[in-house]
Amino acid sequence: MKTFWFILQLAFGALFIFSGVMKLKDPIFFADVVRNYQLVGDPIAPAIALFVPWIEIFAGIAVMLDRFVKGGSFLLTASLLVFTLAIAVSWMRGLDITCGCFGQNEQLNYPVKMIQNFALLTVGIVIWWKAEMGTLTRSKG
Repeated sequence: MKTFWFILQLAFGALFIFSGVMKLKDPIFFADVVRNYQLVGDPIAPAIALFVPWIEIFAGIAVMLDRFVKGGSFLLTASLLVFTLAIAVSWMRGLDITCGCFGQNEQLNYPVKMIQNFALLTVGIVIWWKAEMGTLTRSKG
């Protein structure tokens, strides 16, 4: 079972590292994506576009390391919750947006994205909870 949790931890961290790197490749596009949610404007949208990818990268690395998994999973889950709420608000407002999650310019399928995000939130919460309880650490046997 430890192998399962190890692989889940690696996959969760790697997903967010990839997501952060893809956003960093085109921060102007990601700033436009943030603006399209119509929740924040300038100068906050560009600041988010520059700040969030680094959180994803460093927290993703942290999740992959035993020593920092609790903090990394908390940061990723919290940021995922914020983006899920932003997507829900955009859906309720009838906005036609792109997610920008992986630097792609694809229209958002709201029901599919919400299911994906709830699944990722569940994984993040479970990883954080297991780390909090001390049952996730690989180095303890």
